[in-house]
Amino acid sequence: MTSRRAVTRWGAILLSWLTVGLAPSALRAQVVIVDGPGPGVLPSLTPLLQVRAIGLGPARPIQYTVQVSTTPDFTALVLDSTFNAADTVVSVQITRPLPSEATVFWRVAARSALGPQALSNSSGSRQVPAWLSLIAPNSPVGNAFDIRRPLLIWRVAPVVSSIGPWRFDLEITTAGRPEVAVSGVRDTTFRSFTDLQANTSYRWNVRASLPNGANVRVYSQGSFVITDPPLPTTTLSYQNFPNPFPTAATQSTCFWFDVGKSGVKVSLDVLDLRGNLVKRIVPADDGIERFDAGRYGRGAPGAASNCDNRFVWDGTAADGRTVAPGVYLARFRADNGTPTYRKIVFTGR
Repeated sequence: MTSRRAVTRWGAILLSWLTVGLAPSALRAQVVIVDGPGPGVLPSLTPLLQVRAIGLGPARPIQYTVQVSTTPDFTALVLDSTFNAADTVVSVQITRPLPSEATVFWRVAARSALGPQALSNSSGSRQVPAWLSLIAPNSPVGNAFDIRRPLLIWRVAPVVSSIGPWRFDLEITTAGRPEVAVSGVRDTTFRSFTDLQANTSYRWNVRASLPNGANVRVYSQGSFVITDPPLPTTTLSYQNFPNPFPTAATQSTCFWFDVGKSGVKVSLDVLDLRGNLVKRIVPADDGIERFDAGRYGRGAPGAASNCDNRFVWDGTAADGRTVAPGVYLARFRADNGTPTYRKIVFTGR
């Protein structure tokens, strides 16, 4: 009969043999480590990640699952991709552009054929760059140029070459109608192939597209105008802009007028629909009512705004109170001539 002490001794020996026979990887913790771009704004819409799976044992292949989310709890996935690899160190190239200007988090899970799943820590927040940004002219309060073909400049975020390159469609519009339209542009600058009209307000927009169908369109924040250096020969007023107002870019509307000969007496008033005076624009606070021949109301060429702040209306009456939303009239008169009227739409604040 075998004694209880002998059974215990042989059990200890057997346990020792089993422990010695185990592969070292079976005794190590299973860990997944992800190295990628550091905190802050990502250098690309398609970042590259380096993944190391530690302690998964000799069984192959290893199944990797890459997840990118816009929330730290990974409930709003924008990428959830699984692939197999024989290596424990792999490069993961994200090929789907991440959402423009989103905050994202990533993590990677790894599982061998015989083992449980190991999950990396979350990366922490990273900021995705804007897919497309208009650079110039793009002042919220407008730009002015003294050339008929200003250079338009924009920028796109980099993407991995396998899904590029970017292609661009561009429009220059006036009063909402296309004035210039081009497609398939490859550069990030454009100069109009025809002269633009002077004393006309323009806006522009760009649509950026990738071969896989991903695309985005961005509109300029404000308008730009081409100034005409020669002196005008006629005294007249132009339609105020923006109209309606206010807009996200400006709280006031701008008035332009030309004076054809020196010494003309000018008045410009805002009236309600009953003809009552709401605000006097000209003469302004400086009291000037007689003007030399020239163009007035424009911003200086190359300035950040295409509007002279002396000739604007901000939706207030003469006493400083904000008027009610509605339709108003701009009355322009030169000397004792017949006044001209233009409709102003104030949407209120």
